[in-house]
Amino acid sequence: MNRIRPWLLALALGVAAPAAAQTNPPPAVPVPSTEPDFPRGRISGLIFGDYYYNVAGDPHHGYNAAGADSGRAYIDPTTGSSPQVIGKDLNGTQIRRVYFQVDNDLSVKVSSRFRLEVDSNELTSGGKLGVFVKAAYLQIKDVVPRGNFTFGMSNTPTFENSEEFWGYRSVEKTITDFRGLASSSDLGVQLKGFLDGSHKLGYNAMLGDGTGQRPENNRYKRGYFALPLRPIEDLRIEPYVDYEAAPGETDRAMYKIFTGYELKRGAIGAEAFQRVQHVVSGRNSKPTGVSVFGRMGFTEKVRAFARFDRFQPNTLAANRVDTDMYIAGLDFEPYKDVRLQPNFEMTQYHARGIARAPAHHDLQARLTFYWRFSKP
Repeated sequence: MNRIRPWLLALALGVAAPAAAQTNPPPAVPVPSTEPDFPRGRISGLIFGDYYYNVAGDPHHGYNAAGADSGRAYIDPTTGSSPQVIGKDLNGTQIRRVYFQVDNDLSVKVSSRFRLEVDSNELTSGGKLGVFVKAAYLQIKDVVPRGNFTFGMSNTPTFENSEEFWGYRSVEKTITDFRGLASSSDLGVQLKGFLDGSHKLGYNAMLGDGTGQRPENNRYKRGYFALPLRPIEDLRIEPYVDYEAAPGETDRAMYKIFTGYELKRGAIGAEAFQRVQHVVSGRNSKPTGVSVFGRMGFTEKVRAFARFDRFQPNTLAANRVDTDMYIAGLDFEPYKDVRLQPNFEMTQYHARGIARAPAHHDLQARLTFYWRFSKP
């Protein structure tokens, strides 16, 4: 029995030594902290355009000395105050929009953005695609709790959220943008944020020149205010108003409401507006419109969308031409951030009173190409 005890003692010591090592690990070596890497930037952008064919429109074709057709190539009411029909059978390839954007974080609280835009409606004196500044601002975060302050040329509150919810700017603008009633960006100051920590009650207030991307040319300003609400996770409601005085003791104000609801595999939304334009001599004007739209995903790569707009250029005028617009299409994403969107856009004109509507309606078939890029 005495001969076994040394072996038992050695075995006990061998087991106890690792246990002691496990219960008393060596102290951790402290890792020195590093400061955030500022400034830091990111380059991004997008491009969209399409191949189009005008299935219906004005069948008359006139040509100038250079061989250019007198008909309009695609539906765009902002080119004139009265409806203008597109030219039937016109077709071609176009780049409608290009963005090139640089974001730069100067610190945790301060950031900046600079964006250039190429627009097929903004041409140089030589008739080529023009380039202009779409955004150039400095943003200071948390100036007030959950509120950011912006100075410079930034997005207006008019249709920022409704355009994001619609999701198909590559196909068409939202109704107030399409009708040229407000600019997507303006030069001024802006305060945007949320009143609560759960982000159910937001606000977006801006005081701008009212001239969009053009320099200021008068002493009047345009005030914008939107109140984005999210009472439940899938529901969005946004009342909106803007006001601008104008020379000659005239002014104009626009009232708008947007609502959207997210479904399991899609979404439905609606937007309605009325603009009141006061005139000293003559009758006031009230352009009014409503837009209803929806989108649905069949798979992760295949989606569908549809939209209906009704626009009345002046509900105070008995003699006018109202317009209905229909949009529908499919959305394929063969690669990440690359989309093919076959779609059609149709307008129908309705004469009221003794007004005369265009003799032809519009129908344009398009294969829209959309892609975006980014580099940190």
